Amino acid sequence: METYRERLTWPLWLHGAVVLVWGAAFVGLVLLLLRHGPRIDQAVAAAILLVVAYVWWRVRHLDVVAGAEALEFGFGGGRRRVPADRIVSAEPEEYSAVRYMGWGYRLGWDKGERACSVLGYPRGVRVCFDDERGRRWNVFLSCRSPESVVQALGRKET
Repeated sequence: METYRERLTWPLWLHGAVVLVWGAAFVGLVLLLLRHGPRIDQAVAAAILLVVAYVWWRVRHLDVVAGAEALEFGFGGGRRRVPADRIVSAEPEEYSAVRYMGWGYRLGWDKGERACSVLGYPRGVRVCFDDERGRRWNVFLSCRSPESVVQALGRKET
C-alpha cells in the first residue's frame, strides 16, 4: 500500500495580507524609533513582531502523511503521529467552518473534537482514533483527496 503525502498552504492573498500588516507595523515601529529614540516599549514591540513573523513562517502549511503504519499531521513543527492500530475510522467529509468557527487548528463543539483545516480546501477526512491514555479523538484534516487518505490508511470508505 502506498503512502499518501500532502502539504497544503494557505491562499496566496492571505500570505500577502499578513506580510502587508506585518510590514506596516514594522515601518511604524522604525518611524517611532527614529522620532523618539530607543525605548523599552519599542524593544518589546519589535520582539513581538519577530515572534509573530516566526510563528506565521512555521504554520504556513499543513502536512498530512497517511500510510499503513501511521497517520501524521500538523502545522509547522507541531505534529501528531497516530499509529494505525489506534485508528478507529476514517471517512471523507465536507468541512464546516461554522462548527469549528474558522480555519487553522480549531476546537470542535464536542469534547475531543479538533480540526486542522486550511482556507480554500472545503473537503477533508475525519479520523477517529484513541490516544495512549484511551481517550477518543475526532480530528478533521483538510486535504485535496480524502479518498486517497482513507485508502492509504487501509480503510474502506463507508
